[in-house]
Amino acid sequence: MRIAKLSSLVAAAWLGLAASASAVPVQVKVMSPQGPIAPGVPVVVFSYDVDKVFPSVQQRMDRHRPVPPAPPGGFRPLPLLKPVKNFYLLQASELEAYRETFADIHRGDPDTTKELLPLFNHVYKKHGERPSDSIRGIVNTEDGRELWVRKVMADINNVINAYNARNGVGEATMSKYQERYAKWLGKRNEVLRFEAERNGGNPTLNFVESVAGDGGIAAFDLPPGNWYIAAQSETYSWYRPMRVTNVGGKVTVPPTDASRRRLPMLDWVGL
Repeated sequence: MRIAKLSSLVAAAWLGLAASASAVPVQVKVMSPQGPIAPGVPVVVFSYDVDKVFPSVQQRMDRHRPVPPAPPGGFRPLPLLKPVKNFYLLQASELEAYRETFADIHRGDPDTTKELLPLFNHVYKKHGERPSDSIRGIVNTEDGRELWVRKVMADINNVINAYNARNGVGEATMSKYQERYAKWLGKRNEVLRFEAERNGGNPTLNFVESVAGDGGIAAFDLPPGNWYIAAQSETYSWYRPMRVTNVGGKVTVPPTDASRRRLPMLDWVGL
């Protein structure tokens, strides 16, 4: 997974009302065994223990997850990328790595990768390999990242729709499935918000998203209380609790916390 090396950029992701007026500045420095994480790596803090709460919610809701349509013959249509309603930095970093992730998932189907990877490469050549390729000179970097994500996602979905149609699953059929999936996802997120609050989460602020800048430092404005830090780089992940006092401060996540486990960050933020 390639992470864009951008200058420090901070973005808050709200599930509810704005942050409390009592929020205090907090710096989170994430260290890997090789040193500070690279600029551009998303860092998310949750107001509850999402790693503990989320699996039970997902297991409960998976029983009702819509099944993608499939024509006779065993063809399984490729899923479309989820449309961007509320932009998160996680989406940009995941999209940068989409081709590598796709190739890894479909390593046992060389015909599919041989057909689609060149088409995906054309999309990235058109819009830029990463947001920074297409937004140089733009002052509002965050808006540029969102625009890049929307354009790349739209073109990749066009490629996938055409591929599915060639194999007997029309765009209208996939659209109906996407509608059912969106309703299911909304319900899952409602359940997750309820469980978050029931397990000590902030009732108006489930998580806050930022991104590492120079020295692996991500900046936040957080209400005092218990929070959980989550970060995912190309190689490592980090997850640990922290206590925010009424004066804020700086927290260092040591390299000994680095794990090879991949965190379901997009699922955790409700995408």
